[in-house]
Amino acid sequence: MAGQAGCIVATIAFGMGIDKSDIRNVVHFDLPKSIENYSQEIGRAGRDGQPCDCLVLANRDSLNVLENFVYGDTPELSGIRCVLEELQGAAPDGQWEFLLGPLADQSNIRQLPLKTLLVQLELRGLIAPRYAYFAEYRFKLLLEPEALLTRFEGERRDFVAAIIHTSSRARTWATVNFDALYEQYGAERNRVVKALDYFQEKGWVELESKQMTEVYSVLADFDAPALSAELHAYFTRHERGEIARIHAMLDLFATEQCLGHRLARYFGDEQAPQRCGHCSVCHGQVAHLPAPPELPALVDKNFAVLCGTFIHRHQQHTGLEPSSELLTRFLGGISAPLFTKLKARAIPGFAALEDYPYAQVRAWVEGQLPG
Repeated sequence: MAGQAGCIVATIAFGMGIDKSDIRNVVHFDLPKSIENYSQEIGRAGRDGQPCDCLVLANRDSLNVLENFVYGDTPELSGIRCVLEELQGAAPDGQWEFLLGPLADQSNIRQLPLKTLLVQLELRGLIAPRYAYFAEYRFKLLLEPEALLTRFEGERRDFVAAIIHTSSRARTWATVNFDALYEQYGAERNRVVKALDYFQEKGWVELESKQMTEVYSVLADFDAPALSAELHAYFTRHERGEIARIHAMLDLFATEQCLGHRLARYFGDEQAPQRCGHCSVCHGQVAHLPAPPELPALVDKNFAVLCGTFIHRHQQHTGLEPSSELLTRFLGGISAPLFTKLKARAIPGFAALEDYPYAQVRAWVEGQLPG
């Protein structure tokens, strides 16, 4: 920021946070995700009104990587149904409590799209967020128990003693047993947490909390099969839209029209000049993005060899046949919560077809499955 370094290499997240007016160059080593992203990212440069250069090192080799991020965030119909059934199971109490990680594992939906699914349920008026709390607290005493107790008197001393005595202790750390505290001493969770925070503030304990529990109100009943299909259709439409945005970006880079004009028109500016006079196209350098290397035809691949071990392990673990979508993600090397349980990365065939377009692999897999 002080200008002492002439170059910085950053991820998108870090680079987008740089608010420095005199950036003279922005270089994209990888393709942006969309024209919107590209426009924002090059917007880091030249904020002082002086000329700057923006360079994209572009070809189609990394197209699959961008597309796979999109495909990997589309939940399967069965996963959506799993979440809705969990919600329905909680509905009689009017309150739904869950841990995001285990729910992601159970439904085989990655956490980011799972959060999107929850937002969709909110928008439909089915649930409303109430609060969140850490399910597990553990502490390490930084002074002897008796030394801690001497700092309190009467009921408060008994309360602190109860926290110490009911907590299950390993060698160094003690895990708080909220149920035992409530059953034996009537101690509410909020009071215990406040006490632990106070102990940490005073430097008497080291405190750790984990397993964030989300709490939602259940506002309405619904037809799980019908809603699952509706939500899956929503995610599928979003998937198609995101893939289209990637290809629109590639079309922009390979255009024979002024890049500035095309970019302005994309965002609805009809008044932009036909030629900016300073982009590569205006300088007579139209980009021709080279096609990725030719790959052997999928028809020559052996499905049983590539997927046989994974199918067998999936059947052992779940009792079910894997879906074509799951098999495609396996072959493409796309992460999914279930793959961690199955140790899928160590199974022969994982990521074997990662160089092929996802849609092409999916069509091939569907042709290999019975029915």
